[in-house]
Amino acid sequence: MTTLDPTQHREAWPDSSAGSLPTRLPPKHEPLVKRVFATIAFLADASRRRRTGRRALWLMVVSLATAGIMLLAYPFYTHFYAKQTQTTLVKKIESFKGAQGIEAYKVQRIKAGAALTRLIVPKLHLDVIVVQGTTGNALRAGAGHYEDTALPGDFGNVAIAGHRTGFGEPFRHLEALHEGDVIVLETPIGRYTYNVIGDFDAHPNPWITSAKDLSVIQPTSDPSLTLTTCDPPHTSLNRLIVRAKLTKTELKV
Repeated sequence: MTTLDPTQHREAWPDSSAGSLPTRLPPKHEPLVKRVFATIAFLADASRRRRTGRRALWLMVVSLATAGIMLLAYPFYTHFYAKQTQTTLVKKIESFKGAQGIEAYKVQRIKAGAALTRLIVPKLHLDVIVVQGTTGNALRAGAGHYEDTALPGDFGNVAIAGHRTGFGEPFRHLEALHEGDVIVLETPIGRYTYNVIGDFDAHPNPWITSAKDLSVIQPTSDPSLTLTTCDPPHTSLNRLIVRAKLTKTELKV
């Protein structure tokens, strides 16, 4: 039996430059988005070859189209809903006339969802009825009054929250308000004029704070108005705040 010399054994293997098998390359990692679309394309191609697959593929297309249409239509629905609600609220608050009407207003205004005051901001071309409460249902009207804060014209802090996107988005451009701008709260009892104040407590006005910062709606030493909305638009990450002070009161009774 012949014994192979290890040196000769090594030389028996062809040199890499003379036709040896190529070294295996590491796997190529493609972007996730590309892989997802490739998978979808593969499944679509495979499914269309079978009758049941074609039905499933058609159902998927219809479902995606329906979801897309609903997503696009949702903002229009919320605006329509808020507009219809505002029309009803305007009629309701305008019905409180005379002594009996004003007394009825005083009684009903503590109920969540009831028309509380008309909010007018000339600079923003804003005229919206504010309801009592800040629950999801109440805010579908566009703007709501924090129930534990002062009422329009009262001593303390009147706090009002409003949508920045959807449901009429009354506070869409709240950041455009500056010192001296006029904000009016009008009720069957009186008309109250507030003016946006300048910087205070070492921060600008308007300013952005945490969504959990409830100090902005706490009582104030002077008759004040605080408007709050979400920031940035389309999110509820933070809160955009505007503070104003009462400068004029015109009672109707």
